Amino acid sequence: MPSAPRPLYAPHELRRLIAPRSIAIVGASAKPGAFSGRTLENLAHYAGEIHLVNPRYEQLDGRPCHASLSALPSVPDCVVIAVPWQAALEAVREAAAVGAGGAIVYASGFSETGLPERIALQSAMSEIARDSGLRILGPNCLGMANNALGAGLLFQMGYAQLPRPRGRVGLVSQSGALGYALQQGAQHGMAYSHLLTAGNSCDVDALDLAHYLVQDPDCRSVACVFEAAGDADRLQALAEAAREAAKPVVVYKTAVGEAAAAAAQSHTGSLAGSAQAFEAAMRRGGFVRAHSLAELTEMADFLAKAPAPRASGVAVMATSGGAAIMCADASANHGLTLPQPHAEAQAVLDATVPEFGSAHNPCDITGQVLNNPEAFEACARAMLHDDHYGALVLPQVTAGQRMADQRSPVVSALAREAGKPVCIVWLPDWLEGPGAATYQGDEHIGFFRDTERCFRALAAWQDWHRWHAASASPTRTAATAHEPVREQALSLLRQQPMVVTEQAAKQVVALYGLPVVAERAAADAQEAEALAREMPLPLVLKYDAPGIAHKTELGLVRVGLDSAEAVAQAAAQMLASLRERSPGAAPGRFLLQPMERGDFELVLGMKRDPVFGPLVMVGLGGVLIELFGDVATELAPLSPAQAASMLQRLKVYPLLKGYRNKPGVDLDALADLVACFSRLCLDLGDEVEEIDLNPVMARGDRFVAVDALIVRRPAEAPAAQ
Repeated sequence: MPSAPRPLYAPHELRRLIAPRSIAIVGASAKPGAFSGRTLENLAHYAGEIHLVNPRYEQLDGRPCHASLSALPSVPDCVVIAVPWQAALEAVREAAAVGAGGAIVYASGFSETGLPERIALQSAMSEIARDSGLRILGPNCLGMANNALGAGLLFQMGYAQLPRPRGRVGLVSQSGALGYALQQGAQHGMAYSHLLTAGNSCDVDALDLAHYLVQDPDCRSVACVFEAAGDADRLQALAEAAREAAKPVVVYKTAVGEAAAAAAQSHTGSLAGSAQAFEAAMRRGGFVRAHSLAELTEMADFLAKAPAPRASGVAVMATSGGAAIMCADASANHGLTLPQPHAEAQAVLDATVPEFGSAHNPCDITGQVLNNPEAFEACARAMLHDDHYGALVLPQVTAGQRMADQRSPVVSALAREAGKPVCIVWLPDWLEGPGAATYQGDEHIGFFRDTERCFRALAAWQDWHRWHAASASPTRTAATAHEPVREQALSLLRQQPMVVTEQAAKQVVALYGLPVVAERAAADAQEAEALAREMPLPLVLKYDAPGIAHKTELGLVRVGLDSAEAVAQAAAQMLASLRERSPGAAPGRFLLQPMERGDFELVLGMKRDPVFGPLVMVGLGGVLIELFGDVATELAPLSPAQAASMLQRLKVYPLLKGYRNKPGVDLDALADLVACFSRLCLDLGDEVEEIDLNPVMARGDRFVAVDALIVRRPAEAPAAQ
């Protein structure tokens, strides 16, 4: 990745690299298997100028070969650098000097080695790019392909032999090998407009490439394979560009690790890791999340084909009762409904489907209807024109080219006529069997090789269009509306140890208007006993010492104390326990609190993600958080509406609403509380690693945090970008 944050490159800055009118290959060679020779083979369908560069040859394959880039008759748009790592930097320098628009560096042996001198070489490339405006792809890069131009600027064998249907999906991959593996889907009907791979990204990275495709009219959706998430602000800029272009971006993320969770001191820290932060960033930006490479390509292709949903219901027509049941299960698994048809469609089904079939939804039309093309078309048309349904799913149980040739045009025409997508679920284990490519290649038919993936894609399609219509994604900013409060909070925190004492943590939280339990502090057991005589019983007693995150484990929390004498006895026992279990602990103070009760114990928490910043968590608190882990996470800040949506993802949400005459809580007030807490998290996120308010006692519209934990960031840690 580039060493310093920068804005995403605009499409015009990458045009000469990605859509070149002329290409030069540095390191052209007659050696069999040479990367330069493979590149030339992959340019078989390219109509622009091609120049070969190598001082050792005067001619190669009937083409003139030039001694250097400066000896070319014209300045190339894009330079493919197919030389070893030792010569690559000089070739990049020459490409910049002659005014080329872009360079692709194949060579490995740079920062991926971990060797300081090789990292320095890659940094020198980055400097050339920064100073000259030459846009560099790589090093350690497979290259790229602009399929519309036939520009296969990559060293993988066989690209020129792949079909090149008119593209509808733009493909970006940090891994060249994975990217080309997906590009080969062209053999079974996948239509990619581009394959763009990033490699080590000394200059141009995967986010830049996706940004280019989002604004390219030749692709209707973008499929991304990410290893690293990159910079949070640039990811958000990509999301904004995709939203403005109304173009879905589907992301498959590899390398989501949770190693940091092991060192967390709070419940939030152990439950909220990089995976949750990335998922939250995906939701915030309206990205569509894929969970496998197969799902990535199927989803992206479907989203490129499908119009906006006209209804939320899904219709299923199958020739197999088992396939129909599978679809019903998958629909339920992904929150979709299979409503029964309206009277007009029902009449068509009743008149057509034999009695041993099922004239309902899901509909088993049986093989008898399948063998009658007019009856099949009548059933499909009736379902597609029923306003209960936004899509029609047709499980296909047998591979067969003749059947596909007959059915595909009919299905495609019906989908066009109704303005709704039709999805083929290809169930034969003959995955590339006859007919598969016919369906997949059709512009109006979604194609899936798994029932679950089909219904997950339908759910994602509906979710994405809902998100896009709402466009309720606030811009994240480091600015704060609470600067005086923030400065006061930071002043308090900076006087504290790394694990902030509970009393100070509550003071910080209270500055933001969040309700915390009233308490009184005592220097010793005698003072605690005296204070207890002035407070309403029962009481909670805690010993609050610097550096102690989990008081319960050390016996430093007692609840339900019903007399001053019980308080004095508990205080003595706490001091004895502390001497035994943590003899080096710093001296602290006793905290006396009234015994708060609620219908629910909740948790509010924050974990600072190194890429995305403060990650807010809400869920079931108290000891139940350890047993069930029922939490929802989002990036700060949150509006009350976003907080309300977050609450709805909790399993306990039906109880919070009120269930079977059991009281719930004021959900609007709770959403406001979560939104307020998220502002605190954003304000303090550069200086705080973790925050836990657990439990927060909830009853009706009253919420009270009875415990608070704040863990500061080490002073040497860099701020989030």
